[in-house]
Amino acid sequence: MENPALITAWATVAIALVTGLGAAATCFLIWRGLLEMRRSSDQRAEDRKAATEELKTWRDADLRRHDEAMTALRELIQRSAPPGNLGQAD
Repeated sequence: MENPALITAWATVAIALVTGLGAAATCFLIWRGLLEMRRSSDQRAEDRKAATEELKTWRDADLRRHDEAMTALRELIQRSAPPGNLGQAD
C-alpha cells in the first residue's frame, strides 16, 4: 500500500537535494569565474609592466642614437666650417 506521507517526504528530500546541488554548483561556477578574472587581471598587469619596460628600453636606445648623431653632426660642421668661423655658433 502506498503511503502519501512517505511519498511526500521522499519528494521533499529529493527536491531539497536537487536544489542544494544546483545552488552548490552555481556557487562553484561563480567562484571559478572570480578566480579566472583575478588570474586574467594579474596577467594583464604583467603584460603592461613588460611593455612599459620594453618601451623604456627602445626610448633609451633612440635617445642614445640621437645623441650620437648630434655629436657626429657637430663634429662634421666644425670640420667643414670655413677657417675663419671655427668655434662660432650661428
